[in-house]
Amino acid sequence: MNELAGKTISHYKIIEELGRGGMGIVYKAHDMKLDRTVALKFLPHDLTANDAEKARFLQEARAAATLNHPHVCTIYRIDEYEGQQFIEMEFVDGVTLRHRVPLEKTEEALKYAIQIGEALQEAHAKGIVHRDIKCENIMVSAKGQIKVMDFGLAKLKGSMKLTRSSSTVGTLAYMAPEQIQGGEVDARSDIFSFGVVLFEMFTGHMPFRGEHDAAMMYSIVNEEPESIAKLRADIPADLERIVHRALEKDPADRYQHADDMASELRRLQKHSSRVVRPETFNRSGARVAAPEDKPRARKKLWLGAAGLFALAIAVIVTVVLMRSGNPSTSVSQGSRKMLAVLPFENLGTPDQEYFADGITEEITSKLSGLSGLGVIARSSAMQYKKSTKPIKQIGEELGVSYILQGTVRWENAGGSVHVRVTPQLVNVSDGTQIWSQPSDAVMASAFTLQSDIASRVASAMDLTLLQ
Repeated sequence: MNELAGKTISHYKIIEELGRGGMGIVYKAHDMKLDRTVALKFLPHDLTANDAEKARFLQEARAAATLNHPHVCTIYRIDEYEGQQFIEMEFVDGVTLRHRVPLEKTEEALKYAIQIGEALQEAHAKGIVHRDIKCENIMVSAKGQIKVMDFGLAKLKGSMKLTRSSSTVGTLAYMAPEQIQGGEVDARSDIFSFGVVLFEMFTGHMPFRGEHDAAMMYSIVNEEPESIAKLRADIPADLERIVHRALEKDPADRYQHADDMASELRRLQKHSSRVVRPETFNRSGARVAAPEDKPRARKKLWLGAAGLFALAIAVIVTVVLMRSGNPSTSVSQGSRKMLAVLPFENLGTPDQEYFADGITEEITSKLSGLSGLGVIARSSAMQYKKSTKPIKQIGEELGVSYILQGTVRWENAGGSVHVRVTPQLVNVSDGTQIWSQPSDAVMASAFTLQSDIASRVASAMDLTLLQ
């Protein structure tokens, strides 16, 4: 279809071909009605007569058109020209991630990685699995913004399987083991592909290699990826842990949700951006804290306390929910209990907001990986921060049966700072409170908070901690 360059189709003036792949040819065009630059994707001519390919093309458009996210390429409309269907989509002025790897700056790579994770979470939350995440399908705009492209291989949950059972869909080097072996493909398969992309972004190498397809398939299914640290010495250990967890062979061992992975990448980004100040010492050789060190240390201490609070709350909520139904060692996706963790309300000063946000993020992260429990992404729940909507309405909008909400209250007493976290687990159907257990801590004893909370958890669950 090279002859389309320079032609006018409907109200589109074709400018140039941008690229082509197995599912289509993409042109840059000018929308003369709305006076804007767009991208038009046409199904290749030799596939036009294939009804299955036509159906897959339409499935791509319908699936992607439901996505409205700053890091997902926007679909405007579907049209047809001389019997060939095409999609009008957002034109991204930039280059594919393929042209940028490896990224020399860790901060830049982390920024891109977080945006990719957020895009995947948005798609997965709508039941869309991309199935072809790779550097060629990720654009970096001129402003440094990520746009995940090409949902041509997306599979909408519940839709008819259009691919023959004997065929493999996707790009081999990025495929998850279960995808290669013809098993069930879900959001965790995208997470594996995302892990491959991350490995490549930081090192410029692929985690699995082979001189031919069979060798590549064997490597993905059977071999462990090479250590990132061997390829790049300045990579933080936490990043290597994140990437290797995403590349686990067994889907159950990977991140269960893209939001969990993005959350860990955000934490790593915050840690990497911290400024290390030179230390000063007094005459006796003891370290003297700079004036600004004390509030920073206090904040770090309380963030640690937030994590411990979150662990306790997550464990108890899990036990309560599991006891509220028939326990099962194997729970299907459709029968999972669905829960939303709403942003905890900070009843203190604005500069203490970070603690409430930390509690919310930690609880969401810890609950998300549990089998049998579905947790709405933090990004979706954040819209209800300070919301006055009734619990039942929020539950219906998010499609959950349970909501966990809470408050964080502060008090200065006897020269010490006290904090009380009061979580409340609510049944959406009737608005009843299933469980609530306030937890208190004192700033001075935050380092011993772990054992205190462990004891309270054990008591609440009628369990005895192993020594």
